[in-house]
Amino acid sequence: MAETPSVTITGQCRCGEVRFAFDGPVLLTAACHCRGCQRMTGSAFSLTTATVLSRFTVTKGETVLGGLRGDARHHFCDGCKSWLFTTHEALRDMVNVRTTMLDQLPAEPPFVEMFTDEALPWVKTGAKHSFAQFPAADEFGPLMQEFAATAAG
Repeated sequence: MAETPSVTITGQCRCGEVRFAFDGPVLLTAACHCRGCQRMTGSAFSLTTATVLSRFTVTKGETVLGGLRGDARHHFCDGCKSWLFTTHEALRDMVNVRTTMLDQLPAEPPFVEMFTDEALPWVKTGAKHSFAQFPAADEFGPLMQEFAATAAG
């Protein structure tokens, strides 16, 4: 699988009690329009920057679990309640970091958007790829390869 080059990326919750960093590649960026993400963010969608879990670390503070507690583990700051990142039982070596928690925000739109059938009708993200629901498992490899090629220039 192609990946973007490794750089150190840092972020924090709103109050600064929890900080994190990763030096792994960004595998994919996405916007999720599902009602669950709308409710957890209090906004029209959530933004995700996916990276390699084994290259991600909480550098300050501790997180608590919140949101639905199925296979997905949504990590929050216990103080300010910011939703920081999500791990998933089926995606053992991937973490989805909330893009808005990064210290350096990307200038480009998310590469993929999903659950557009639940999107608010006036929301436009500028994502290159749109999916009415969650993309099929076999679509992620090609999407990550295309994202890496695009990010590499």
